[in-house]
Amino acid sequence: MKPRVPSRPAAVPFLIALLLAALSVLAPAPRAQAHAQLLASSPAADSVTAESPTVVTLSFDSPVQPGYTTVAVLGTDGTPYTDGTPTALNGQVQQKLGRLPKGAVQVVWRAVAADGAPLQGRFTFTNADDTAPVQPPARPSTPAAAPAAPAAAQDSADWPWWAAAGGLSVAAVAAVAVLVRRPSRGR
Repeated sequence: MKPRVPSRPAAVPFLIALLLAALSVLAPAPRAQAHAQLLASSPAADSVTAESPTVVTLSFDSPVQPGYTTVAVLGTDGTPYTDGTPTALNGQVQQKLGRLPKGAVQVVWRAVAADGAPLQGRFTFTNADDTAPVQPPARPSTPAAAPAAPAAAQDSADWPWWAAAGGLSVAAVAAVAVLVRRPSRGR
């Protein structure tokens, strides 16, 4: 009589590998850090001002890097109305303005968050100050120019976590393939 060698059921390694693969794909990736966002502006987007503003203020929910912040305030003809460079302190950016014309004014801004994420946006408001000069007519073929892009900044991404999950899935499938092909001993 041959001594009986205990054998594992073939389903156990398969189920373990399947469970590991499922966990690697279904497990939530680590939460990405939220980047700074524009919370408010003064003048507000789509607002009408009774008096010409002398400064545009952008309020972010976290600090932005001062050296990489640009704000362009433009009339309908693309004429810039900024005075100097913007100042950034914590989560607030201020851009001094020259004398704004009456009518639509566009604000185009770019910044880099403290974590290195690039941010940008644009909005318009209307200057309804009766004492403001008349705005030159819009140039039909020239869109409003955007300020120069800030230096390249690294944006955090989740790809390493997805790559790790994919690698674990491939490893689990390979382990199953090896275990299934392995002949059972002692039968």
